[in-house]
Amino acid sequence: MPDLVLDCFFRPGESPTESRLEFVLTNTGSRTLSSFTLAYTALCRAAAGAQLENAEHFSRTANFHEITPKPGQEIAPGGSWKFAIQGLANVARHRLDGPKSAYVTKGGSVFDVLCTDLEAPQDLDSGERKSVPAGKTAEPIYVIPWPQSVEISTYRSSGPSFCIVDGSPEEKAAAVKINALSSRLFPAVPSPFRFSQPRDQTGVVFKENGALPRDGYELKFSGATVLLSYSAPVGLDYALTALAQIAYGAYSDPATYRVPSDGIIKDAPRFSWRGTHLDVSRHFRGPEDILRLVDILAWGRMNVFQWHLTDDEGWRLEIKAYPELTIGGAKRGPGCQQVSQLGFASEVYEGSYSQDEVRQIVAHAASLNVEIMPEIDVPGHSTAVLKTYPHLADQAETPESYHSIQGYPNNALNPAIEETYTFLEKVFAEVADLFPCDYIHIGGDEVDTHSWLASPKTQRLMEDRELADTMEVQAYFMGRVRDILKRLGKKLAGWDEVSHGGGIDPDGVLLMAWQKQEVTRELISQGYEVVCTPGQHYYMDMAQASGWYEPGAGWAGVSTPEACYLYEPSEGLSDDSLGSLKGVQACIWCEHLTGNGLFNHMVFPRLYAVAEAGWTAPVQKDWQRFAALAPHFPAL
Repeated sequence: MPDLVLDCFFRPGESPTESRLEFVLTNTGSRTLSSFTLAYTALCRAAAGAQLENAEHFSRTANFHEITPKPGQEIAPGGSWKFAIQGLANVARHRLDGPKSAYVTKGGSVFDVLCTDLEAPQDLDSGERKSVPAGKTAEPIYVIPWPQSVEISTYRSSGPSFCIVDGSPEEKAAAVKINALSSRLFPAVPSPFRFSQPRDQTGVVFKENGALPRDGYELKFSGATVLLSYSAPVGLDYALTALAQIAYGAYSDPATYRVPSDGIIKDAPRFSWRGTHLDVSRHFRGPEDILRLVDILAWGRMNVFQWHLTDDEGWRLEIKAYPELTIGGAKRGPGCQQVSQLGFASEVYEGSYSQDEVRQIVAHAASLNVEIMPEIDVPGHSTAVLKTYPHLADQAETPESYHSIQGYPNNALNPAIEETYTFLEKVFAEVADLFPCDYIHIGGDEVDTHSWLASPKTQRLMEDRELADTMEVQAYFMGRVRDILKRLGKKLAGWDEVSHGGGIDPDGVLLMAWQKQEVTRELISQGYEVVCTPGQHYYMDMAQASGWYEPGAGWAGVSTPEACYLYEPSEGLSDDSLGSLKGVQACIWCEHLTGNGLFNHMVFPRLYAVAEAGWTAPVQKDWQRFAALAPHFPAL
């Protein structure tokens, strides 16, 4: 079979319907290609009424496109087939918006196609790229996030480790745990703590101090000794992590960073919620990657991991009551119930977590003071469920009567079908058993305003309950889900759209404000507790520069590392409303993040910028210092 390469060119118009994609499929093999169809996945999608040039027919499901050539189309060795699509559902903003993957089918067989980056007219490229300056630091110590108070007068030339001079079994065990954390993140770096007689190391002495916050600590340096004061195990762990970072800096960059010999560090977090979200539905990451990410969060003293386990593209969590969710719902690709999306088009792309794996990850995170909040995204983003269990849809509902913003047809669980709640009760019961977290995140985002309006069952529900529109139907659904969670001893967390349609009683409900910066203030005024995670600043998939060749999404604009760091989550809040701002969260959406190379480029150093926003008082933040520390952050 010939080798094939797909080039794609974006030609902008005055509007998306006037914009076009031009394609060239080149045969670099030695045999003629004939009687074939082409399939590709791309975030820059063809509109429903798009016009084809030099092709016969196309179909699309979300980001998956199938193109049928005109009869008799052949591609000889070294030759090409050129075709175009006029009329796009959304325009391209960066090079990764074009085809991520493609394949041809011929005679029932599937053959991979290499996709090059999307090209565009030169005037669309500003030339800007991700940039982090070399930075500079006034204090030669490596600590991230920066403490609330650092008053160091002198430093000593000691070895890059500390010695535990004395301590209880629990204190020594905590130091062993942080040693292990450091060794996993930096296997080539010496352990930060030793437990025998010190030579040139600074000795660590412990002191319990009930006057300190439970997650706070003090480090008082005096000559060759540091007095570590804490009031609770979490504060002890955070203090030991700070010392481990000081040791790491003194070893990895001794020309810049040293160990204090006189002075004091006083520290406690600014916010109680310092979170990171990860989408594993679009691109699955195995247990080893999740464990590594938890370690990275612990190193940055972040304390919440929101695990986005389900979405249109795949269901990733074993549910014993519904085993088909991970047999069929966790797969996509040729021959699967779900078509390819977002890369790896020619293969069966799959992955899920067993409940035993989840328990191991939850226990590991808890040992590092990281709580895992699961997310089961409903009622929208449920294609994987509805493809697996089509009886959960209203069979009388008009097919493709609505589409999500990502292009999925009829992708929301129907609130008028009683079995929807039976399904969710069984799912949430198993989720609640796996995750000790007080909250279960139920999504609630991006339900299209036309959802369910062509469903006769929903029409009857709207009449019976006097519901005016889709958002009021969703509010009814949220109330039912909240009741399920209450019976399971859990609280409801969701995206900010949970408040739409009249919302639900805000008491005990936690919402993530993501759509724009003003939403944080609006939700707090409605009585909700809020985590600030605006897409414009805290979404790690947003491009970090305006240049065409900078990878990432662009719907929320550009989020440079500096802008991410400098954003102030409490902006516009009154003193009275600050208490309802629980904290901040980075969101790692993975439509573009097909591998660890792209992941690390996009996520770091911005993840640690959010960590510092959650921990450090604004007056103590310093962009140049952060930039100087950035090259030393661990990555996946």
